Amino acid sequence: MTPTSSERGQETRQRLLDAAAQLIVEDGWGAVTTRRAADRAGLRPGLVHYHFRTVEDLLVEASLAAARREAGSAAELLASAGDPEEGVTQVLEMLSSYSAADPSTVLFSEMLLASTRVERLRGELAELLGEWRGAVADWLASVSAASGGEASAGEPGSEASAGEPGSEASAGEPGGASAAREDHEATALLLGAALDGLVLHRLIDPALARIPVTDQLARLAGARGGTGRR
Repeated sequence: MTPTSSERGQETRQRLLDAAAQLIVEDGWGAVTTRRAADRAGLRPGLVHYHFRTVEDLLVEASLAAARREAGSAAELLASAGDPEEGVTQVLEMLSSYSAADPSTVLFSEMLLASTRVERLRGELAELLGEWRGAVADWLASVSAASGGEASAGEPGSEASAGEPGSEASAGEPGGASAAREDHEATALLLGAALDGLVLHRLIDPALARIPVTDQLARLAGARGGTGRR
């Protein structure tokens, strides 16, 4: 079947996005020009500005597309996990593939540096990270509910002790659900920051990959005991 005009336009746009991402990795954000992007995509230079207002817009779209794919993959891994240990283990396995020479790592490094200068990129990246944290908070709430909550009946912080002086409200009491959500969102923020920092430290010193961290991160995510895994 002959492609429609819309389909051809989408293909052209994707070729330009792929070309821009490759050039960012190879030569850096500031080295990408209209002609270089068009040449890499095998297209006329005029098509760059037909699909994107500026080269900067092309670079922003290309880098954000890659970031969305990675964030989406991590969120899907967590969503498919039935408990904190499994979720953290799967995400750590995904992150173990990152290295200083990995194209995704280089692209993200260039993107983060550019975000200090490009307001649109910074804003949309912040929105994407917020969506990721929201997805993680949803997962934390799901696994917490499936396990019956963080603490067992009668223990501090459990629903059975919620009525005791100084105890937190249970999810069924006024403010309890809101407090639980805030806790999951805060945990999602800390978990994301820990994972980002872990990647950074391992990039600088690959020998750190030998240090087991799964148990510690799983506890942060709400696991009750050790996993015995790295």
